[in-house]
Parts: sequence; structure tokens; C-alpha cells
Amino acid sequence: MTPRRQLLLSLAGLACIYAVFIGVGDSRAWSGSDAGGKVATIRFMDQHHTLRPVVGYWAERWDPRGDYHPLVYTSRIGGNWVQVTTLPFVYAGLPLWRIAGRDGILVLPVAGSLLAAYAARRLARALGARSGLGAFWLVGLGSPMLFYAADFWEHSMAVGLALLSVALLFEGGERSRFGPLYCGLAGLAAGFAATMRTEILVYVAALAVAVLVVSGQRSHWLRRPWSLLAAAVGLFVPLVANSVVERAVFGHGVRDTRAAGNVASAGHGILGRLSDGALTAVGVLSESSGKAYVLGAALVLTLVIGAAWTLRRDVELRSTGGRASAAAIIALYGARFANGLGFVPGFIPAAPAGAAAVAARGDRARVVMVAAVVSLPLVWLFSWQGQLVPQWGGRYVLVSGALLTVLGAVAMEEVGWRRPAPALIVTIALAVSLSGAAWHVRRTRAYARAIAAIEQAPRDVVVVSHIVHLGREAGSFYGDHRWLSAGGSDGVARAASIVRDAGATQMDVVDLDRGQVAPNIAGWQPASARHVGLLGFRLAVWRYRLAT
Repeated sequence: MTPRRQLLLSLAGLACIYAVFIGVGDSRAWSGSDAGGKVATIRFMDQHHTLRPVVGYWAERWDPRGDYHPLVYTSRIGGNWVQVTTLPFVYAGLPLWRIAGRDGILVLPVAGSLLAAYAARRLARALGARSGLGAFWLVGLGSPMLFYAADFWEHSMAVGLALLSVALLFEGGERSRFGPLYCGLAGLAAGFAATMRTEILVYVAALAVAVLVVSGQRSHWLRRPWSLLAAAVGLFVPLVANSVVERAVFGHGVRDTRAAGNVASAGHGILGRLSDGALTAVGVLSESSGKAYVLGAALVLTLVIGAAWTLRRDVELRSTGGRASAAAIIALYGARFANGLGFVPGFIPAAPAGAAAVAARGDRARVVMVAAVVSLPLVWLFSWQGQLVPQWGGRYVLVSGALLTVLGAVAMEEVGWRRPAPALIVTIALAVSLSGAAWHVRRTRAYARAIAAIEQAPRDVVVVSHIVHLGREAGSFYGDHRWLSAGGSDGVARAASIVRDAGATQMDVVDLDRGQVAPNIAGWQPASARHVGLLGFRLAVWRYRLAT
């Protein structure tokens, strides 16, 4: 079988796996509320026949600051209510929504994960792998790319473009005639990725540092100034174009304004940033606690030391050290999943094949390793803080995980896939990734059922959610009912006054059921109560009528 045919069959097989994964889950919900905000934007654009990526606000007259907007973190920009920070992804999703609705827009994350797998193979071959198919399957199926293939976030596409950029850069370095063309395309890929995920710029800077640090590559690239210039030009073209579009649509740059805000806040909350860094590096439990950090650190150290020990040609997994490493890794993952399904926020625990990167050899491998590692503290320093537990594989550092996974695949291919150590690492990587898929399916189905049950209220009932993120989780339902998001101790009472001023006479108040009675709200009378299940919890839905 020719390599091209092998690649095409692999892409088709991986696409079928993604399709089954999406079909088993529920596309009305996602892994986090950010995706819901993007879907709500696309739905609003479609219903109102506009190309302006806004979401509107039914209670704007009574809440001009948007304190109770149903989609938390909605900003008012130039008189518009804006939920998204990534325009290319939303604009690309709009025609897909019009063709096939919610399922249609998932073509984008699926394409991103397929691109990531393809680019991983290409990068692996540039690093010296014979076939690169191991990297293809480990990135496409044994990493967070499986999880994000069914989630309407831009993460998979950004990772795919980033990996393709590195592969094209190395390929351009090999060519004297078409080198600038390849490097220009590498810059374009990185630039488009950065319009979706700003942290890609950190990886670009880290890659440049890595090239300067590794002596063999430094002298190589200094002899190719035109290729470097082409890469720089290619990088800035999408960034400038995106900024121009944002200013045309909103009056100022959304993405660069957010990036500037992150840079300005980089020196604040250092302890919180250290905690976020630890969580997204070694977090294996879906919680931020001392126990979680100790378990995660022990797992990561065991993975790295075990991979470094067993992937040497003269050491077998059945040796004392190899057996101890394997037993420890299995026991630690067993301790994690004994608690049931849930998020794995650390990028190494979610992509354990990346631990094998310590066995990779060669100047290019060192460049990729340095870029993947040096970028981490910078990403943690500048990234947005908060709500990092409910994620899979550290969404801000997914590129590091993908780069290390490719390096690990190259190292394991060199050793031989049938040897016990690579076989064990691949098995664990697939098991962890599939558990993430199972969690995604369970979570999306649960949230979709719960929100659909809440939405069964009559059309004239206003829904007031005391759980601030619930409205944004309901992004695909956005507009079916009037919602308000009311956090804080007095949030519901203040939201009730908006409902009354808007002329509504009934509202449903949603909160976690802790066995409490319906809260007393001045001017409103409790009429009924019902309960909705959600991932082992119960939501209380209290119906109120305006007192006469």
C-alpha cells in the first residue's frame, strides 16, 4: 500500500471514529460554557440574518450594563452585546449551521482534529520517523484532540495549524529553491492559529528561542534569511487581516484588546497563576487541591522517569525498574478513575504519550522539546485566570502536549511499537483519551437533558438561573425562552425586579437542590416546584407568580 493511500485510509477511519463519538453524545451541549456562547452567537446571527457576531439582550432596557445577561462574560461593545473573541471560527461556522444546524458546525472541530493528526504525521516524518502513522494516531485518537473533535471550540483547529506550521518550517529548511514558500506557508498557518488562540504567539516566540539555543539549527537557519523573512510576513498577514475585520465589525480589535489585558495583568495573582500552572501541567483530578497536585505530580514523574528508563534499547519493561514503573503508572491512573469519569485538566496526564518525548533524539527534536517546554511558563503567565478545572488536557497548553506527543511517537517508533514499553504507553494513552470521550458523552447528554427539561416551561415564563454558567451552557437553546443569570446572594431578587418591569407575571428560578425551600422573593408567590437531574445532582426549579 502506498503511503498516500495509507494516509487517506487513516484519515477516513479517524473521521468515522469522530462521527460515531459525536453521534453517541448530544450536540446540544458541550464540555464547557465557552462553546455554548459561540453557538448562541451563530444561532442569533442565523435567526436575525446578520453577519455581525452579536447575541442581543432581551432585558437591555432594564439592565443596560448586562449584569444579568443570560450568557455570562458577555461584553457590550459599541452598543452590541458580544460573547465571542474569535471571529474566524464563528464566521466559518455560520454557513455550516445554515446547512445542517448544530451537527453541521461540528465539522470545524472535526476538521481541526483531522488536521492535527495529519500535521503530526508530517512533523514526525520531518523529525526522522519512517512512516509517522504512530504520531497520526496518537495525536488524533490518543490525545485531547479526540475530546475536542466533538466540542465547538477552536482548540483542535489551532493545534492542527500550529503543528502544520512547525512541520512546514522544517520542510522549508530542507529546500533551497522553495524554502521561502514553505516557510511563508508555515507563517500563515501560525498566524491563522493565533487569530483563534492568542497563546500561539507565545509558541512562535518559544520556537524562535529554541532555534537560537540549539547550535546546529541556529547556524542552519541563519544561512536562510529569506525563509525567515517569509515566515515572519506570513505570520503577520492573518493577524493584521483579523484586526482589520474586528475593527470594521466592532470599532476596535477584540482579540488584541483581550491579549493586551492579559499582558497587563501578568504580574498580578502570582500564587493563582502558579496554581493554574500546576493544575494544567499535572492535574489528574477534576479539582484544585493538595491531594490532586500530589497525585498528579507523582503520576507525571513516574511517566517521565519510566519512559526515559524503558525506552532505551538495552532496557526491557520486564526488568525490575520497568515493572515498577508500569505498576506505579497503572496504579496511579487506577486511583484517578476509581473516582469515576471527570475532567483531567493536566496536559501530560491527558496525553501520557508525551512523556516518551524524553527519549527523542536529534537537533530538530531538541528544538521542538525546547519550544514545548519554554512556552509553558509564558502561557501560564499571560493566560486568563479561573475556571481551569472543567477542561480536558489544559486548553491553553494543548500545543505543548501535541508537540511532546509527536516527539514521543518518533522515539517509540525508533524503539519499535511491539516492544512492551511503547505498547504499554500507547495502551494507556488510548485508555485515557477514550475515558475523556466517555466523559464528554455523559456530560453533554446530561446537560442537554437538564436544559431541555427547564425549557419545557410555557413561553411566557422567564427563567432565572442562580447558577451563572447554566445559561451559557444552554447556548444552542438561546432565544427559545427569556433567561437571566443571577449570581450572588441578592441576585435573584434583583433579577425578579427586571422580570416584573418587563411585564412578565411568571418566572422559574433554578438553583442546586440542597433541600432548601423556595426562597422568599418580595412581590412574588411560589406556585410549584419540580426537580431536574444533572450529573448526580438535582436542580430545583421553583415556579413563581407575580403577587396581586
